[in-house]
Amino acid sequence: MIDHTIASIYHHLANPRGRELLRRRQDAQLRAQLDYTVRNSPFYRDKFQQLGLNPKAVHRVADLPALGFFTLPAELRADSKRFLAIPRERVVAAVTSSGTTGKAKMIYFSRRDWTEQHLAMGVGMCLMGLQPPDVAQVLFAYGRPAWPTGYMTQNALERVGVLTVPAGNALPVDQQIEMMQTFGTTVIFSTPSYFHRLTVEALKEYNLRSLGVRLICLGAEPWSEALRAFLQESWGARAYDSYGMIELGVAAASECHAQAGLHFNPYVVVEVVNPTTGELLPRGELGELVFTTLRRQATPLLRYRSGDLGRLLPDDLCPCGEWPGDRVSRIEGRTDDMLLLGTGENTFPAQFRTALTSIAGLSAFQVIIDKVGYQDRLRVRVEVTEPSEGLAQRIRERLYESLDFLYHDIYQSGVIAPLEIEFLTPGTLQSEMPIKVRQVVDQRPR
Repeated sequence: MIDHTIASIYHHLANPRGRELLRRRQDAQLRAQLDYTVRNSPFYRDKFQQLGLNPKAVHRVADLPALGFFTLPAELRADSKRFLAIPRERVVAAVTSSGTTGKAKMIYFSRRDWTEQHLAMGVGMCLMGLQPPDVAQVLFAYGRPAWPTGYMTQNALERVGVLTVPAGNALPVDQQIEMMQTFGTTVIFSTPSYFHRLTVEALKEYNLRSLGVRLICLGAEPWSEALRAFLQESWGARAYDSYGMIELGVAAASECHAQAGLHFNPYVVVEVVNPTTGELLPRGELGELVFTTLRRQATPLLRYRSGDLGRLLPDDLCPCGEWPGDRVSRIEGRTDDMLLLGTGENTFPAQFRTALTSIAGLSAFQVIIDKVGYQDRLRVRVEVTEPSEGLAQRIRERLYESLDFLYHDIYQSGVIAPLEIEFLTPGTLQSEMPIKVRQVVDQRPR
């Protein structure tokens, strides 16, 4: 298929000379994109005029910091139409974010944008090892205009040339397994939280390793290496991460079979900056990912702050030998979801994931944080089929291990109330939040 042909081309560039050719091509594409964007996007035309910037002053990707500004998600939310750089009649698709971190953002696509987005997604699938005659079962939410990941994934799979089973995430577990058996599913696409729940529940009734699934492709939420190990052991399959956002066309990066970092779409430039100062950071340092599109016609974006935290990996070739571009670490959190708990301890949702996803019998969780007088209160909602006080105590102990200040702040300083454990029947959180589950919700007044 065409996506395997494209992947083969990049395979031949996966050498020092090929990397240099790719970088020169990106430099040329950046110059063209800057000129196009300033001429056609009202938002950027005004921005460049206000700042007295000349787009021709940027000759290479390395010159991007010289622009001296970032594009903020709040600006895109405020008026997405001001970013539109083509006439309305040339727009063939318009999609919005899920709105889980604020007001939804609108992104427009020209016909070329739409085609190239699905081609890039298909190439990423090929990097994971997808190929005919695979059968892919898609467990992303369907039928929701505000979250198009399901049907966009299906479109990309059709370009790769594999049979697609659009199962969604609303079916009972036994029906999902029955569909896998009926169609001979070999590849699964899902959010980590839903697939974790499905796996825990299905293991009670089925030998999942006997189903023949060989690839598990997860995205839309951060997830841990502990969850990867659990899924790979449970299914006898390889589990891969992917990364994207609506602003970049859903999927922008994916792991390859080496599982050694996320390979980015070559039409996206990645910078890593200090989230407080905006200063460009060297490879290997944790910072905020900033993106610039190189061929976008409808909604081009220049130095767009993602809010996601990651690292540019060392400037060498991936062990897979398949891709010449930059690699980024798996996402390690968000700049806007750091929590201050108790005596002012910095806490991230990843710490809760690390603690809770490895507990046997727990299929999903959510932590609600609010305030009772001067104390922070943590209500830990967990989906289990066999609740018990013993399990509640294991949950508490695991959280004390992962968040080493927690026991002290509850029982010594007293600034955090004792943990509340709430048992839920499996599927409760998914029914409350059908698109993707917010695992940590901070309800304290700002």
